[in-house]
Amino acid sequence: MTEFNYRFLVAAPLNSVWQFHDDPAALTKVMTFPVRAVVHSVDRPVQPGSKVRMTFWFGPVPVKWNVVVRERSAPNMFRDEQPAGEGPFTSWQHIHRFESAPEGTWIIDQIEYQPPFGGLGRILDKIFGKLTMTLMFKGRERATKRYLEQEQEQEQK
Repeated sequence: MTEFNYRFLVAAPLNSVWQFHDDPAALTKVMTFPVRAVVHSVDRPVQPGSKVRMTFWFGPVPVKWNVVVRERSAPNMFRDEQPAGEGPFTSWQHIHRFESAPEGTWIIDQIEYQPPFGGLGRILDKIFGKLTMTLMFKGRERATKRYLEQEQEQEQK
């Protein structure tokens, strides 16, 4: 199993950050080139057992990816995982945490995954995995800050 952790501070209150992330459609707003997400359906209300059906586009390549919400504790965390055979990884679990801070809210992502393609996948993950995940989450950080901090500024006007 490979672990990847990422955290950043956004200048927005905890409840705003939670409301944004509690809607799986927010993925379409925070995925940045060359990755694009399309959310096809969400079992609502979002709760443990809800399934999210998506397609991720890695450049021109579409990949179907479904996740199931396994745990949810508003407004501080939710955990989703990819059911076996329903996405690009052999296994995937993502814990999303949100912690209030004087300057805003910490967004903390904790991911455990097993890459596809057995031994070859593990080798490729060792070479490219951390860099790829870091670049993807840096893009998500910029997009999340742009969206939430802009919303905060408009509310203060």
